[in-house]
Amino acid sequence: MSSVHFLVQSIIKYRARAILAVVMVLGVTLLTLLPPLILAAVVDQVIGKGRYALLGPLMILSLALPWVSGLMQSIGNYSVIMTSQRIVFDMRLTLYRAVQNLSVRYLQNTPTGKLMERLRGDIEQVQTIFSGQMIGLASQLVTALIAVIVMFWLSWQLTLIVIFGVSMYVVNYKWFVRRIRTVQKRVRSKMDRLSGRAQERLAGSIVVQAYNSQRAERRMFTRANFLTERVHHRFRQLNNAYGMSSSALTWATFATVQLFGTYLVIRGNFQYGTVIAVSSYTWRLLQPAVQLAELSNQLEQTKISLDRIVELIQAERDFTEKAGKKLPELRGQVTFDDLSFQYEPDTPVLKNINLDVQPGQIVAFVGETGCGKSTSISLIYHYYKPVGGRLLIDGHDINDLDTRWYRNHLAMVPQDPIVLDDTLANNIAYGDPNASIERIEKAAKMAELSSIIERLPNGVHTLLGEEGSKLSVGERQRLCIARAILKDPTILILDEATSSLDPQSEALIQKALNRVMENRTTFIIAHRLSTIVHADIIVVLDKGRILEQGTHAQLMSNSKSRYRHLFTTQMASTTAKVKESA
Repeated sequence: MSSVHFLVQSIIKYRARAILAVVMVLGVTLLTLLPPLILAAVVDQVIGKGRYALLGPLMILSLALPWVSGLMQSIGNYSVIMTSQRIVFDMRLTLYRAVQNLSVRYLQNTPTGKLMERLRGDIEQVQTIFSGQMIGLASQLVTALIAVIVMFWLSWQLTLIVIFGVSMYVVNYKWFVRRIRTVQKRVRSKMDRLSGRAQERLAGSIVVQAYNSQRAERRMFTRANFLTERVHHRFRQLNNAYGMSSSALTWATFATVQLFGTYLVIRGNFQYGTVIAVSSYTWRLLQPAVQLAELSNQLEQTKISLDRIVELIQAERDFTEKAGKKLPELRGQVTFDDLSFQYEPDTPVLKNINLDVQPGQIVAFVGETGCGKSTSISLIYHYYKPVGGRLLIDGHDINDLDTRWYRNHLAMVPQDPIVLDDTLANNIAYGDPNASIERIEKAAKMAELSSIIERLPNGVHTLLGEEGSKLSVGERQRLCIARAILKDPTILILDEATSSLDPQSEALIQKALNRVMENRTTFIIAHRLSTIVHADIIVVLDKGRILEQGTHAQLMSNSKSRYRHLFTTQMASTTAKVKESA
């Protein structure tokens, strides 16, 4: 789907109002063509030939024109504004839905600043061009077409001069617009990078200050800003040159019409009223070109914005849009059947993984960074499809299941807690918006949030601020645990859920998690190995392969076990830290 097709489809939806606007534009256009003819009649007929009886009707017509034209223009503008608001509303909604359904791969490879620029900057650009300017341009173009016909009727010689001048103007426009378009794309690209960098640094401002990196960040931002401004300066140079050449061509055309028209009057070809009328129509013919020149930048920006909006709408979709099988119930059996996966060609991340997890079992993935732990979890959540083998859920290929239905039976507690700028209750009930206050408070109690609720001024109805600023990191983590508890999932994912908790809270939360994990298939990405000693299966991954698997006792009984080495090393390190602190 091209950007033009997308725009046309958006307009067709509100074609009744669009047609009304077009009719009003045509009416106003016809009315605006009458004043030059009235002026010519006054000069040639009333003054030149003494037909004074025409003066009254011409005056009444002149006085009535602004009122009728104004009324029609108001109706047309209202129709345009209402139509444009609905079109932009639909675009914004369509784009937001598209962002919600983007694939995880696309989201991970696309900076947040770039997505925000689409949702905010590109939509605002489309809205700007729709805010009365397009209707004005359309009106001027229709005026020019009718003006040419009338001008040929008045004087074909003067009309040819005007057409030649406009042709030169069009050549000038095409020469510049190609260069402006190229530079404009570079400007938008630079602005995207600058915006994304600024947003990332602002989000990590605490880290920047903690490492005293303000000066280095300012240097990098200054350089990026300088490169952006240099491209922008080239854009302004082209724009200024375009404006100067356009203005020169406009005045040259007008002056030629006046001089040659005066010459024809002296020759007796026609009366001077015709020169006045043609001169007036010259402005009406050149004005659309002038307006097009003034709007060229915005039109180019809007075209680019529409292209980027369509690109995002057509970007790689998540699997939730694909319907599939819905099982009578989900028991929670998960089987990796000779599964392989890679993000990039010839760069395998998981290789021939075989693992059978029965309903209710607790599985912990252990290994060095980059061994495939997070990728395994992403496959279970069906963020990606295996490139080899199968992932079976209750014996069914995960690719055959309805993804939206399947994910309704899963819950995750991420390592980095995600808290919305909303109330505590709404944050806990994010996965189940219809949950009662009793269920929310019960989940909060199980996640050891009771003391926090008592501390907050409005209890569970207290707004937590941006990114949960009113809570500590550990409290935010407990909130995410409460969110997972409330959802009551069949399959639970814990990405080191106690990593952000102090030792005192960790013991309480671990007890709560043990209760939550009962009778649920649970997958844990483990960093602190002491938290997974009771797991039914511990899977040690190394470079995308299963190196070993078994219970804690089984793996510890093997003197050559990688897990045993990792566990004893970690415990020794913890013991040393405790002694140092004592």
